[in-house]
Amino acid sequence: MNLLKLAVGIKSFNELKLKQSIRFKQHNQIIHITRLFPKKFELIKNRGSMYWIINGYISVRQKIINLEKVKHEDGKNYCHIILDQRLVETRQIRYRAFQGWRYLRPENTPEDIQGGKYKSNSQLYKILEDLCLI
Repeated sequence: MNLLKLAVGIKSFNELKLKQSIRFKQHNQIIHITRLFPKKFELIKNRGSMYWIINGYISVRQKIINLEKVKHEDGKNYCHIILDQRLVETRQIRYRAFQGWRYLRPENTPEDIQGGKYKSNSQLYKILEDLCLI
């Protein structure tokens, strides 16, 4: 099982990579904080990935290392999603906006394009797919 999340304010793969590298330097790990703890966490931890939506497209995959329940200073419980440093570009699939995160079943995940058939032409592939030509 995987998670799907909007990369709010992020415009590109490189911008997400830069933002996360800064976080890693500050905290020695990459943590995404969210309010709701996934009920299917055992299916996600060490097996699933976070799929990031950038500009309305699922575009990037990042392995989920762990999920932790953490109580913050405000007294509320949060979910800390510990992510791997490595970002992997995926075939871009249009996805509507939503709040929070969603589950993404393995059979619905886009293919990685790193070193694959989509790598050199990912933008062209996205345009052709949007036009229903492929």
